[in-house]
Amino acid sequence: MTGRAFRTAGLLFLVSCPMMALAAYTPVWAAAGLVLAAIFVHSLAEVWESSAGFALGFGLAPDHAQGQYQGVLGLGFSAGQALAPAILTTVVLGLGTAGWLLLAVFFAALGSAGPALARWGMRTRPQPGVAAEVTG
Repeated sequence: MTGRAFRTAGLLFLVSCPMMALAAYTPVWAAAGLVLAAIFVHSLAEVWESSAGFALGFGLAPDHAQGQYQGVLGLGFSAGQALAPAILTTVVLGLGTAGWLLLAVFFAALGSAGPALARWGMRTRPQPGVAAEVTG
């Protein structure tokens, strides 16, 4: 389920980024509507991505390590927030439409990796019963 949510987020980002790029080539009245629609789609993608990330972080963490898992999740989020302005300025403003399309493909690629990442996480997660049997 969380893997599909990551993939959905990636596909929504794949739609929203070209919409932003296209706004530069449309009349002002159309650009305003296009930007509003792109913001809506992008925000929806962020909701899917965020919910999948939290579900994965809470779902994979053993009961005794919830804080550690959430700490790492928070570090990743903070790193993204710190790097985003430099990346967006360089890629999107520096490359224009090509930058928006590159960003869209990057997000879609990350999203498409979500199902495999979620399956790997669930497959490699220690099972509570197995640890009890080995130690018992």
